[in-house]
Amino acid sequence: MQSAASNIVLHAAASAATVTLGFLPDAVTLDIYDDGAGFDPAATAPPSASGGYGLRAMRQRVEQLGGSFSVQSTPGEGTIVAAQLPLEGA
Repeated sequence: MQSAASNIVLHAAASAATVTLGFLPDAVTLDIYDDGAGFDPAATAPPSASGGYGLRAMRQRVEQLGGSFSVQSTPGEGTIVAAQLPLEGA
């Protein structure tokens, strides 16, 4: 959540953002939507001294915990970052 919020502040030029936390029988979900500039997820630049680590690091952290991570975005239409993490022992 913290990394997604930071990306919104730094890159999205959004006027609003929404965070939704959900509970399923075997998982917890987190969706972060912003109405900002959007981007083409397939065209993200490789990491460099000026940044580019945010989404990659988020995906890596979620997947290390056995979860799933997705990014949906279109230039001019905002972005949705979604994570689903399994509940321990589920």
